[in-house]
Amino acid sequence: MYLSDLSVKNRTSVFVLAIMIIIFGLISYVKLPRESEPDVKIPYVFISTTYRGVAPGDIETSITTKIEEKLKGVKNVKKIKSKSSEGSSLIVVEFITGTDIDDAVKWVKDKVDTAKRELPSDLEDDPSVFEVNISEMPILVLAVSGNMGLREIKEFAKNIKDDIEGIPGVLEVELAGGREREIHIEVDPDLLAGNGIPFTSLYSTISSENQNVSGGNIAMGDGRYQIRVPGEFKNIEEFKNLIVTVINGVPVYLSDIATISDSYKDITSISSFNFKNSVNLYVKKRVGENIINIVDQTLAMLNKTQLPQGVTITKVMDRSKEVRMMVDDLENNIYTGLVLVIAVLMIALGFRNAVLVSISIPLSMLLSFIILRALGITLNMITLFSLILSLGMLVDNAIVIIENIYRFMSQGVPRIKAAMLATSEVAMPVVMSTLTTVVAFTPLLFWPGIMGDFMFYLPTTLIVTLTSCLFVALIINPVFGSVFMKVKNQVHDGADIDAEDIMKAGEKPIHNYGFIVRTYGYILRLSLNARFAVLTSAVLILVLCFSFWLYRTGIERPVEFFPSMDPTTCYVNIEPPEGTDMNTLQEVAAEIEKRIVSFDNVPEKFRTDKGRAPVLTEKQKKDFEKFKKEQKIEAEKPVSDLQTIRHVYAKLTSQPGGGVGGFEQNSPNHIGIQFHEFEGRAESTKITMDRLRERLHGIAGVSIFLAEGQHGPPTGPPINLEISGDNFQVLGMIAEKMKEVIKNIPHVKDVEDDYVKGTPNFEFVVDRKKAGLYGLTVGSIGSVIKTAINGWKVSTYREGNDSYDIVIKMKNAYRRDVDFFKKLFIPTPQFGLVPLADLITVNYTGGFGSINRINNQRVVTVKAKVDTNKIPGAVARAIAEKVIKQYELPPGYTVKFTGENQEQDDAEAFLSEAFMIALGLIFFVLVMQFNSVSHTMIIMISVILSLGGVFLGLGISDIPFGIIMTGIGVISLAGVVVNNAIVLLDYTNQLIARGYELTDAVVFAGQTRFRPVLLTAITTILGLIPMITGISYDFKRMKLLTSSESTFWWYSMSVVVAYGLAFATFLTLIVVPVIYHLITDVNNRISRFFAYKKQ
Repeated sequence: MYLSDLSVKNRTSVFVLAIMIIIFGLISYVKLPRESEPDVKIPYVFISTTYRGVAPGDIETSITTKIEEKLKGVKNVKKIKSKSSEGSSLIVVEFITGTDIDDAVKWVKDKVDTAKRELPSDLEDDPSVFEVNISEMPILVLAVSGNMGLREIKEFAKNIKDDIEGIPGVLEVELAGGREREIHIEVDPDLLAGNGIPFTSLYSTISSENQNVSGGNIAMGDGRYQIRVPGEFKNIEEFKNLIVTVINGVPVYLSDIATISDSYKDITSISSFNFKNSVNLYVKKRVGENIINIVDQTLAMLNKTQLPQGVTITKVMDRSKEVRMMVDDLENNIYTGLVLVIAVLMIALGFRNAVLVSISIPLSMLLSFIILRALGITLNMITLFSLILSLGMLVDNAIVIIENIYRFMSQGVPRIKAAMLATSEVAMPVVMSTLTTVVAFTPLLFWPGIMGDFMFYLPTTLIVTLTSCLFVALIINPVFGSVFMKVKNQVHDGADIDAEDIMKAGEKPIHNYGFIVRTYGYILRLSLNARFAVLTSAVLILVLCFSFWLYRTGIERPVEFFPSMDPTTCYVNIEPPEGTDMNTLQEVAAEIEKRIVSFDNVPEKFRTDKGRAPVLTEKQKKDFEKFKKEQKIEAEKPVSDLQTIRHVYAKLTSQPGGGVGGFEQNSPNHIGIQFHEFEGRAESTKITMDRLRERLHGIAGVSIFLAEGQHGPPTGPPINLEISGDNFQVLGMIAEKMKEVIKNIPHVKDVEDDYVKGTPNFEFVVDRKKAGLYGLTVGSIGSVIKTAINGWKVSTYREGNDSYDIVIKMKNAYRRDVDFFKKLFIPTPQFGLVPLADLITVNYTGGFGSINRINNQRVVTVKAKVDTNKIPGAVARAIAEKVIKQYELPPGYTVKFTGENQEQDDAEAFLSEAFMIALGLIFFVLVMQFNSVSHTMIIMISVILSLGGVFLGLGISDIPFGIIMTGIGVISLAGVVVNNAIVLLDYTNQLIARGYELTDAVVFAGQTRFRPVLLTAITTILGLIPMITGISYDFKRMKLLTSSESTFWWYSMSVVVAYGLAFATFLTLIVVPVIYHLITDVNNRISRFFAYKKQ
């Protein structure tokens, strides 16, 4: 091959190139951004509108439907979902795959702008239009707590927030919990009425008095002077002394009719950490930034921060740990795989040749890092596994080339010539075998949807690494072989042979085989004499392997969508009725925390009366340490008797809305639970979650369900049905019946719906005739009522560089009494003050809870999770569909199944199509290589038969066929399986062309290629052993690891490739030669027959 010959002739340049690859590869590896998950742009645009104090039904008619109507003209829209709840409207616009999200945001903003003129005029803020990226989810959660007041803690947390936001790469820091300062002016309506002061007149009085006014400037003498009228209040006393009116010459001060206090804003969110009030900080990073660097810089900055006495900052959640774990796993697996590969190669090729092959691993990896960085690809969970998956493949090409150089040299060919001739002989098969693997992964580049964006990094990384491997094998390995390789037992010293002798010597098959190869040759000759028996046995083995998997696993759990993993976090989601106040939420959260804490298994002396985590004396600490060792408790001071729980934090909010269209596993009100690291868990966290479900059952007044912290791209739940119709109450009743049906399906859990019961309503009905006579409107009257209840920001109070809202509202006692309106007066244009009671009547009615809509129809969604260890989600869903079809719906109401089943069907359809396309591309490449359809069909049959190894591995491991992981594994296997078959058949054809008889050519080719075929299979499998067994060696801590959390995620794919390749190796060495022998023999007989006929 020209390039290989050129590289051997210019060895110095190649050595310099190798050094450059090492240097720039290491630099690229260090600088590659680290992320937990790939940066996936979700094709959703969100529109959020706040309208405080307004009922869900009014939100729907006045905001949601108005915006939805305008959105009908937006192109590429797949679905529009909305949620109208008390005080807020949230609309989610889903676009079809491939739509540029930046264009989508622009289109939606344009439509929202046109809808603004139809929205209520008293909206505090315009609708907000935004997108969400997975990479913008919090990477670090910090809890600030201590013995200070929540207001002081929040002020300190704000300073921390500002410092963190100054770190390069940080997008924003969200604060939750604590109290914020606010100046309250609480008006007594009785005193207002007694003095004849309208509530609305106070707004203009306060805002006009509390301001600094510029008076322009004046020229005096040689100078110019600014004129200003200072009027901003300096302290609370100035508020109290403000004159609001004068009656009979007597001033009425603000303090006469209202209470002015330096207070707090109404509590809108509460946070706690390990059952203590706290202020939590949620740190988010920018897209493409290095998560590890950001977290390290944040923690380093916090370590230097001077904390007030008694204040602590605790790390609640750190997603960089997952990335560090995966990076460590990658490094450990590379080192472990490298050691295993070198050990195997040393046995087969000797130490020197083993090293020559093994250098292809680091060089290919480092070259891949250079290319990945140039392509802007980050190191994330998908990229890292792709590198691990390719680990065993990186030596395949090197083994073939180095082993062939070794064979040429052992026949007496000089070193330089051997490197060039040996590489040229196998160059095209090596290129084609790599190309078949590359084209097998190519269809995955075109996977549509969020799942495709998420998994895009797998084929991209594999294509890059395999191409790098090919470059190293053809350019660098021949040079290293020509310089460093030595051969024992050389047949000829090569000192006096000419070019023709060199070619003949190098092309001869090896005949001085060892015992194992001789035995293989004997078995192969027997197989060639019993061809039909061998082929029948191969097909029978495939059927038996499939039957074994069905018997062991497939009947009960045939398929799964994503692999089931132990979650590292979980959320106790609280769904209160619409309008629930913060006090009630706090009581519910306290009850949940109490049940989580429940030290039922901890001795009484280690518990407190409140059921909280124990505070121990010195003697108790010693006793407790002994108890922990006996109970195998890893925590320094456990917060619960459920020993896998490390931290518990709460987030409660009264703010309207919440969530971003189903891409967060936690609801706005939730208790977050952080589990211990994988190595320190006393039991599976799934078991812990089952225990929590039992403990949290039966809490009255709210709906409670548990959600796992999700791995991978967002998908819906296994069972998700949308009930649509006009009457929301009817939808709620149907949903309740559907829930009862689904609850009876075995192994189904966390059945819930999104129907929210409405709170009772008071309707203040305006007498339009009377109001009109006074020159008033429904809008002006409603505005007075709304302001009196909710309050109104009338101005700003400044203190130093800080500013605080000044809010006017009625006193709390009156705001809790529906008769407050009898004491309010409203100003009219011509008739002075009019009692509000003369203009309205009050009716008590029912109301809506949150109203959900999909594509302009009201919808209630029922969803449920499935214990996939006992029954696949697809099976549970099929049962649900069958049962629900028997339910008779009222006219005009429909039920539609969506969620994970839709994602699963789409993924299954794509992967099936991708597999067929991959086979077609592999077929085309093989035809290019052999220029023969029959030879191509031989290899394609081996690919199909290799599925026996897939089902054998799944059966032995007792795992279902994973739509995503197993599907990708099968496609990967198809590309890998053909590699050795190509090299074997290509050499067989060469021997026949050189005059060997068919049987001898098949046997000699098999024996000559036996070692490289076996070694490439073994090294690929060894590269996956750490992912299958979880066993690897930690070279940083010098410790043998017997388990790894990332193993669970990639286990099924690794099993498929490893077992399938092991099975395919048997096919390559026995079945492929038998099929080749049979087809060639038949072709020869047919050719001889027609030749005989012509004679």
